[in-house]
Amino acid sequence: MEPVYHRLPVVDAGGMELHLPVVDLGPSPPRLCVVAGIHGDEPSPLVLVDRLVVALRERELHAGVRIVAAANVPALLQRSRWSSWDDEDMNRIGDGDGGPALTRRLAAAVVAACQGCEVAINLHNFVMRTPLLAVWPPGQSPEHQARHEALLAALDPHVVWVFGDTPNDQHAFSTSLDAAIERRGCHVLAVEMSDLPELDEPLLARALAGVMRVAAAVGCLADHERPPRKNRVYVHRKLVRAPGAGIFEPIAALGGPVAPGDVVGELVPLERPGQRVQIKADEAGWLIQRLGRRFVRPGDMIFTVGRAAR
Repeated sequence: MEPVYHRLPVVDAGGMELHLPVVDLGPSPPRLCVVAGIHGDEPSPLVLVDRLVVALRERELHAGVRIVAAANVPALLQRSRWSSWDDEDMNRIGDGDGGPALTRRLAAAVVAACQGCEVAINLHNFVMRTPLLAVWPPGQSPEHQARHEALLAALDPHVVWVFGDTPNDQHAFSTSLDAAIERRGCHVLAVEMSDLPELDEPLLARALAGVMRVAAAVGCLADHERPPRKNRVYVHRKLVRAPGAGIFEPIAALGGPVAPGDVVGELVPLERPGQRVQIKADEAGWLIQRLGRRFVRPGDMIFTVGRAAR
């Protein structure tokens, strides 16, 4: 099934046309939409959607698959989380609310591209080394939760990050791009992966197989041949940030158990080499994300501990 590449016009900015790059495969209308590149500092999803197009080209599609190949091109070209043209986070402005700013128009275009699909997969990546991680959003009905569980069974992530269900958590989700897409009748599955330097072939293969199984679950493909592993864990996530500037040296193994006081890594201080600072876990759980050896600034994410949510 050969892909059809086209552009959805967004705005003409001083004679320069800005558009949303879209790939359609299979018969119309599309039933699954896969979105990549919401944030400009998250390039890993672009690798996955490339693999997805190659894989789908060799398969018979019973219903269409739409891929938003790079949702925030200005931010991606600037290699920043959001575009300096308006400094707005595309994932935090809903459907753009009819605003004239570029990012708001792009958000509206993404929502429009997903409209009519049964399911959308919104792909992201963390700067830390991260297993295939899916999000369990707050404040959902029993019917929504059952549908989400079925999609997770198809995706088969290593970890499910369960958000809290406080009023603040529910408000944060209600203003997100995912919530705006869901208000148009399309169920959203948010997925996180490792950043590009940490993205290895086993993780890519698992992510691709999972997306293909989701495509099968919504009727785009016949059942995908690779069975789910069914070994995911549901966690609340506790994030730990760098206490200062320097080189973070990882020590604890990713995915292993940690207890309070366990040393997860060390910080080689920027101005006092030789006086390493041990960085310890302050609660029990699993080390679900961890930065590789990298220069960090105060407040940068360095690791997260997952506490059992079920």
